Amino acid sequence: MTESDLIREEIAELEAQIFRIRGSMNRADNGVKLQKLAVITRLRDRCKKSLAALEKHGAAA
Repeated sequence: MTESDLIREEIAELEAQIFRIRGSMNRADNGVKLQKLAVITRLRDRCKKSLAALEKHGAAA
């Protein structure tokens, strides 16, 4: 597997976690879930930026 394949796999797992957390948020007291959702979302966004940079670098090479 290439580095970009691994990053895509990580992004898919993070998006699945985001989906599960959003689906389980049905109570008024969701402070912990909101915090976890924020962290996972930032991590997913950083992975997407890394993937875009990797693909751009690969296209330039």
